[in-house]
Amino acid sequence: MSGRDGAGKAKKVTMKDVASMAGVSIMTVSRVLNHDKVSEQTQKRVMDAVEALNYRLNVSARSLSGSQSYLVGFFYDNSIGSYISQYLIGVLQRCNELGYHLVLESCSFGAANVGEIVNDLSSRYLLDGVIVPPPLCEYLPLLDALEEAGIRYVRVGPGLEMDRSAYVSIDDYKATYEMTEFLIQQGHERIGFIKGDCHQGVAANRFRGFCDALTTHGISQEKAVVAEGDFNFDGGMLAADKILDSGEPVTAIFASNDDMASAVIAAVHKRGLRVPEDIAVVGFDDTTIARTIWPQLTTVKQPIDQMSADSVDLLIEAIRADSLLGIKLNKHIVLPHSIVVRDSVAK
Repeated sequence: MSGRDGAGKAKKVTMKDVASMAGVSIMTVSRVLNHDKVSEQTQKRVMDAVEALNYRLNVSARSLSGSQSYLVGFFYDNSIGSYISQYLIGVLQRCNELGYHLVLESCSFGAANVGEIVNDLSSRYLLDGVIVPPPLCEYLPLLDALEEAGIRYVRVGPGLEMDRSAYVSIDDYKATYEMTEFLIQQGHERIGFIKGDCHQGVAANRFRGFCDALTTHGISQEKAVVAEGDFNFDGGMLAADKILDSGEPVTAIFASNDDMASAVIAAVHKRGLRVPEDIAVVGFDDTTIARTIWPQLTTVKQPIDQMSADSVDLLIEAIRADSLLGIKLNKHIVLPHSIVVRDSVAK
């Protein structure tokens, strides 16, 4: 909503207008909009006024008034999949809520020119910091380049060098262990397992959880049929074919993410077999594809929306710790996971 001045032109809503409607000081409005701690009641009054007045922050003016640019970078791999797509939406929403703008930058895992990519990014934008999701969160040359350029960063779901930076994740080992245990409790002993990209620590952690669950329940790992799928649909299809054509019968296949699990279901159907009557299939992530394929996928649920919001909050916390205190924040947030049971496993 905006008023009109004497000439009939739309009057720009200011922070002072928000403060007046909310009955607080301009400083309090600033604290709320900059995500500082205030009482829930005060925050609600301010945000209600913001919505009623349709107030929008002036990012350029804010950047001129202090040391922050209110620009956040987001690196993504060119082989972007369902998980990162969903995660990116959450990051965009959180940045918008907090008055930050998001800058997207493509970078392939294994890119030889990663230093040039970082230098070019830093020359084009004065970024407050960047968010680095999988698989780039484990691409050490990228982390080296960011640190050399003095760019703050927060990682999402890393499996390597865990003490190197602040990050948000779940316990991948525990989640995979519990899903494997769930399959065993359903009566499955001959289980196929599709690993993720062998270059990623998170893939190793998930495979270790699978193997340890078998051992705990007295099942020889030799009964498992293992293939690698690179965390994408095409790789999952190749891995599923390898398992199904191995001559070693399996009653269930556990794929290390939902994209690969959806490929497994397609491969099973292609052979005229049924899911879950002939082969149960489970995945990992609980992305949109898990609820849109048939049968719907039993999977490990990562709280993607919470992870995306927390990564933005954590980056802003790191920015302030560096700007105000001159310290590098190395905070680790490990969020709870759950197992969502759907029709791809017999109930």
